[in-house]
Amino acid sequence: MTSSPQHILPSISVFTARLASPPFNKKTLPILPKPYESQPENIWQIYHQQKPKEDHLILRRASDPTSTDKKRPSSEEVLAEKRRRNAGASARFRDRRKQRERELQERCQVLEKRAVDLEDALRMMDPGHPLLQSVVSNHLIVSQMNSVENRVILGRINQLEQFIARFRVEKQSDIKRLEELEKENQLLKSLLTSFTKKKQT
Repeated sequence: MTSSPQHILPSISVFTARLASPPFNKKTLPILPKPYESQPENIWQIYHQQKPKEDHLILRRASDPTSTDKKRPSSEEVLAEKRRRNAGASARFRDRRKQRERELQERCQVLEKRAVDLEDALRMMDPGHPLLQSVVSNHLIVSQMNSVENRVILGRINQLEQFIARFRVEKQSDIKRLEELEKENQLLKSLLTSFTKKKQT
């Protein structure tokens, strides 16, 4: 004999008893800030307060002589300014170079005088010192170099004199040739005039 469904299924009180008190973990929720509510009246009031200041700044910039509307220099003025700056820089460079040359020349003179004084003092103390012999040999070498340079210069001078003499001879021949051409031109002109006269008659 089969049992009735009332004895097979559990009673409804089982489900309702379990769902009556569900587990709940009590935690404090964070306090969020109150959302910002824009106030149209305050925004319009701030806008109307700042607008006159902005208009004043715009008018001031428009009337300012140092604004972007200022007249720009022409290309000629720019070139003149560049030339003036370049000329000033060149003059300053020349002055510095001359000053440097003067300083080096004065320094060389001081060193040469000191070397001569030291040579004289060494000659008085030890006339046969090897440094003095090297100084003498250096003087000889310098004199020989000077003589070689002098010979080279004299050879160059002679060469230039020969060029000048040749140029003078060529110039005289050119003058003679020019005179001959002028005479021939005059002769041709006279023949042409006589021929035209005969033709007209």
